[in-house]
Amino acid sequence: MLFGLRNLNLRQSIKQSISASYSVIGSYFTWKAFCCVYRNDSPIVCVLTQSMEPGFKRGDILLLGHRSRDGSRPFHVGDTSVYSIRRGSIPIVHRVIKEDMTTNQCLTKGDNNAGDDVSLYRPGQKVLNPEDMETTVLGYVPFFGMPTIWISSIPFMRELILICTALYYFGSRE
Repeated sequence: MLFGLRNLNLRQSIKQSISASYSVIGSYFTWKAFCCVYRNDSPIVCVLTQSMEPGFKRGDILLLGHRSRDGSRPFHVGDTSVYSIRRGSIPIVHRVIKEDMTTNQCLTKGDNNAGDDVSLYRPGQKVLNPEDMETTVLGYVPFFGMPTIWISSIPFMRELILICTALYYFGSRE
């Protein structure tokens, strides 16, 4: 395969580059299709911890619904909610255990955690405000997120996968 890279002429190199581009573009459009279907800019997340076991296990892929930051769709006790304390931070998926119907504020807890999530909130914050809440979980796919966890936890795994993918595309002849 590596010797094949040396023998590629310009036309073959361009053809292989276009073929690799199709793969990247196809992945991007698939992601954007999920975003449109679920009306959410992050419709899929991977469970990274055991805080929601036995319902969701580490490595499960969660399908998230439409975002409702304006409070138009209040969260209710029992909903599996997604919230972020700071914009851009990793979203937290925990269950609503207490709600205030007048202010749409709520308190959350991981199913496998001993106590509520107040320690995860901003200093002095006792409940989540509607603007902290993002969405709810619609469904899940068990264990499909494990490659994401492996890539993140094993040093240089991401780079190794990129190199192998590039060698595959540029080393194969069609």
